[in-house]
Amino acid sequence: MAQIKALTMDLERETHVWQLLKKQFGIPKLAGYRFLKSGRKRIRLISEAAFKLLSKLPYTGTTGLYIGEYSPKAFRLSMDGAQLLGHHATKQKVELTDVQAQQWLQGESVNYEDIQRGYVIVIHNNTILGCGSLSKGLLRSFVPKIRRLKLSDQLPGGECSCQSP
Repeated sequence: MAQIKALTMDLERETHVWQLLKKQFGIPKLAGYRFLKSGRKRIRLISEAAFKLLSKLPYTGTTGLYIGEYSPKAFRLSMDGAQLLGHHATKQKVELTDVQAQQWLQGESVNYEDIQRGYVIVIHNNTILGCGSLSKGLLRSFVPKIRRLKLSDQLPGGECSCQSP
């Protein structure tokens, strides 16, 4: 039980994370889930049922799904965190065109004029791609290098095809 307790967030900090998610993205507190610390800033999400089960084990290793990084003023969702929680979001969402989505998934920043600023959930054709940072008309990509699309070759008609590494 000591191992899982060491990862558990205090109630005040856990409440603050839920408040940040609500303020930034409109994501409400989801019943049946707990946050765990993973280093100084990283946050993982775990179901209450899994938390209870793991609390009985002597060693849990890395537990839960990494959903983002916490700071007192903002929360940056990870790619998986955006895809898991983004469907609950009511604000700070941006929709990309085909060309913009391809560039963004390759790790490039794309031009995007919008009045929103800060961290946003990036969407293409109703599919959540991840989380980016929008400022001064530029949408910055946080797609991890290992998950970026690579430009492979030219298709007939001059279109580019991309494939995962």
